[in-house]
Amino acid sequence: MKIKAVLTIIGLSGSLSVMAKMDTIPVSRNYKTILVLPAPYDFSINGKELNFLESFPTKSASATSERIVLLIYNDVAPDTSDFTNYTIYTRDGRAYDFILQLVDIPAKKRWTITTDMVDNLVELSHKKSATELDESDFASHPDIKDTLATTKTVGEKLEIKLEKEIDGEPLPLTQELYVLDRMEYIRRRCYYNQFNKGKIIRYFSKYDDVFLWLENVYYENNEIYLQFRLENKEHIDYDVNFIKFSIATNYKNSSSNVKTEHKPLFRYKVPKKVEGNSENYFMVVFDKFTLDRRKSLMVNLDEEKGNRNLSLDIDQLVINNPSRFKL
Repeated sequence: MKIKAVLTIIGLSGSLSVMAKMDTIPVSRNYKTILVLPAPYDFSINGKELNFLESFPTKSASATSERIVLLIYNDVAPDTSDFTNYTIYTRDGRAYDFILQLVDIPAKKRWTITTDMVDNLVELSHKKSATELDESDFASHPDIKDTLATTKTVGEKLEIKLEKEIDGEPLPLTQELYVLDRMEYIRRRCYYNQFNKGKIIRYFSKYDDVFLWLENVYYENNEIYLQFRLENKEHIDYDVNFIKFSIATNYKNSSSNVKTEHKPLFRYKVPKKVEGNSENYFMVVFDKFTLDRRKSLMVNLDEEKGNRNLSLDIDQLVINNPSRFKL
């Protein structure tokens, strides 16, 4: 059965505000709170990301690990009472809003997030272009169906339709997507390849037991993708101040050596903190470039409030001979 999806802007904003659900999730210093999402994690917005720390399962290739988020409170933060806003977006476009609150011992340590907790259903609905809705679209939110029936004749009209296959990939990695939204294509390409097994053997910089590894270099379309792994084998967290890139001449012991900043096109999950005895994968994307034999790409990683700075010199043979992504 089809029902008309003609809404009013006034009625929509007023009647659907009751949908929002703001659950409070307890987070402690000594226990990790586990969030199990209904779809793979995409990104999050954390009001106090230096206090409420987010991490993910490592060394797991299972589909389930893509839906797990781990939360813990920063052990060195001086606060005894704290809370903040936290929003998670999953790859299907859904958003889930929560309040994170510092507690001594969380009464509940594992949270299963379900699709009926979604907070941006109206936002998602604007993506559809037709003027009809299936009743199945309201399975998790019957209150919206009632609202449609009561507001369709009031004020300015607005057409709305929910995505039918919201759990699928609405825009797969195709050349069509690249043409329509280049940055979204690049973001998705990074997402799918951020944990690829490294093909470049022992290409790293280290300071004591902190390592910056270059795992892979890829080329696709008109972009160069660099996949990194920042590994912290020490007990003290590594706080990232900045990571900068430059094209440098490599004349040995020459005063004529110069560096020119080389700005990335896109940064994907460059960490702000790597906890002790953990590691983070991230990717950095550049517009297509090549190097001659006397130049290299310099990567400078600076530690905030510390001296464990890393410098990685990537030579022209690595940059000029990238791999291709697997389809």
